[in-house]
Amino acid sequence: MKRWIAPGILALFVIGMLTYGVNFYHQEQLEHEKEPVRGEITVYTDLPNNITTLLADRYEEEKNIKVTVMPLTEEQMTQRSASNVADTSGDLVLTSEDNLVVGANVGKYAPIVNERIDEVRDNLKDINGYWVGLWYDPIVFVQNDTFYNGIGKYITTWDTLGKQGDWSIVMTDFVASQNAANLLYNMVEYRGEPEALNYLYSLKPHIIQHAKFLSTPVRLTALGESNIGIGNLSDAAQYTRHGYPIKVIYPTDGTSYYVTGAAVLKNSKHKADSVEFINWLLSTKTAKYMVENNFTYIFTNPEMDEPKDSLGHELILWPVNGGYTIDGKKLLLNHWVSQVRFRKE
Repeated sequence: MKRWIAPGILALFVIGMLTYGVNFYHQEQLEHEKEPVRGEITVYTDLPNNITTLLADRYEEEKNIKVTVMPLTEEQMTQRSASNVADTSGDLVLTSEDNLVVGANVGKYAPIVNERIDEVRDNLKDINGYWVGLWYDPIVFVQNDTFYNGIGKYITTWDTLGKQGDWSIVMTDFVASQNAANLLYNMVEYRGEPEALNYLYSLKPHIIQHAKFLSTPVRLTALGESNIGIGNLSDAAQYTRHGYPIKVIYPTDGTSYYVTGAAVLKNSKHKADSVEFINWLLSTKTAKYMVENNFTYIFTNPEMDEPKDSLGHELILWPVNGGYTIDGKKLLLNHWVSQVRFRKE
């Protein structure tokens, strides 16, 4: 009987500690809920709801500051950014680089300069402090393993992608997605319009589908329905994580990328809280939290490693500035539709 006394005491001790821990955690949660919210900021954004909700809830949990998200469509955000009418409500915006550049040009934002923002590379922020990039998503080639193990291993540049050969490509229709159309805008800025449109036309013999959704080229390639998909790294990383037989290839002659960033509105009544929120978005802790929740972008925080591609190559970005206007985008899309997508010989 005595031999059970010591284990029994130990078991009671463990149970007691667990009970204490649970009660302590519960009490701590109750105390946290009783704490008054110490601030509130309003964010205008055209980002997907699953991202903004994740970040807003996490920030309130950590900082006890409520983030009210005002969702806008891409078109609404573009129009709001270009309007000369001052924003009298709201504190900051989360949107694309194009919208941020346009908004800065019409004087919508308050400049912010601090050590955290200073660490971001110059090509990913406004040099005068009017906006800062938070993360970016480059365009990559995705090849299924079977194709890569044959001729695919030699297709690692935009130049070789457009050569004559027996391979199929899926890419997203530029008219269907603003994010996808950024490839067109970047390529025109980098190569010039005539060369860019001629190049995109050279891909037509290979293209079996202009998809409506950003993730479709990667998905169809992962399923073996296309040899190559032209898509975002974030989508490709998801399929790699789930074990699909694909190779993610960074074009060695550089590539397009889509920057998402933040800016504080000039008429914000909560500038200090807004800057604090941006600093939090730029933090390593927040970036890791996003990765844990399957948002696999490349973060502008220099403490976060930039992933290499399946071949061990580092990413090369085209030296482009972005900030394309509404009229400029419409004109380029019209030219692409008439001179590439539905061009008749």
